[in-house]
Amino acid sequence: MQEYITTYTGIRFYPADPDPEGIKIEDIAHALSVLCRGNGHVSTFWSVAQHCILCAREAAAREWPDRLVLACLLHDASECYLSDVPRPYKDKLKGYREHEDRLLAMIYDRYLGAPLTKEERRKVKEIDDGALFYDLKELLHNEQSEVDPYFHVVPDYRFRPFAEVEEEYLEMFRLYYGKLRESGDGAGEDAIKTRIAERPLPDYTLLAEQAKAFAEAEPSLVPLLANASALLKDAMADVNWAGFYLRREPENGESKPENGEPELVLGPFQGKPACIRIPWGKGVCGTAAKEDRTQLVPDVHLFPGHIACDSASNSEIVVPFHDKNGIVTGVLDIDSPLKGRFTEDDREGLEVFVRSLETRKK
Repeated sequence: MQEYITTYTGIRFYPADPDPEGIKIEDIAHALSVLCRGNGHVSTFWSVAQHCILCAREAAAREWPDRLVLACLLHDASECYLSDVPRPYKDKLKGYREHEDRLLAMIYDRYLGAPLTKEERRKVKEIDDGALFYDLKELLHNEQSEVDPYFHVVPDYRFRPFAEVEEEYLEMFRLYYGKLRESGDGAGEDAIKTRIAERPLPDYTLLAEQAKAFAEAEPSLVPLLANASALLKDAMADVNWAGFYLRREPENGESKPENGEPELVLGPFQGKPACIRIPWGKGVCGTAAKEDRTQLVPDVHLFPGHIACDSASNSEIVVPFHDKNGIVTGVLDIDSPLKGRFTEDDREGLEVFVRSLETRKK
């Protein structure tokens, strides 16, 4: 009988005698995204990867160090090789805990630089237990006697395609692993602040001139904004989404929102698929549109009513743009995976850029 398993990437991995060099994040992300929690005894499919993403997002929302966010993302990574054994059975299964602890220590050592401290393990378990509470309540309809643990991130148990979850897991890993490698000490924030402060600004004067040239040559709004979003995504570092949302009034026969206001709909952009509709006055984009004022948000998780389209985004800047009568017709929206990415210089430069787009022939 074979003593190894063949992983998703084709590696022969020996669970009882693991080789750290055989541990691959691609195998972890793929396996956990198709591995169901609760041995499948759930009302809807909820993968181990989704559970880990939830835990990592909660750690980030609590503003824990990047090392702990990554630890939460990886805390069930050993199940990629050992499967998801129910908690009540783990202590009864001879040798399982030892294999699990050894393998998880290898994974942490490989991606965090060292195994977790006692206090770090306590914090990861705190979030893991909180997520389990909601799993038992929502997925298994098992009412809990203890008080609901307070979570900043509300679990969303709707089914998602496996490949989508796998990609989100990998993107979150790349973001926080990159921060740790950059900082060199597992903190990350100081190095990122230095990187932002020392990064040269885009040539906003040149960008505005290019935008004006586009606007003078193309009267149609959609192709103009398509080129504008591509221009900004190419020119700005540490940006994961750049694009536009457009004002939309209810058409004939459509019921208006209770407040009678319009909505924002997705326009041309560069980046991952995004929220299609945003209520007027809601989230960063809706607030910018309603107040007709640029929103510069260093940490989107602290913005009241923030609408999360991409869990990798941590800071955002949104600039309204107008028609010839000065009416807000949409917003420019730019996201970054780095907190504090955008500065007052970016605000001034992007506002000039948008004013150049507004010179188009109507």
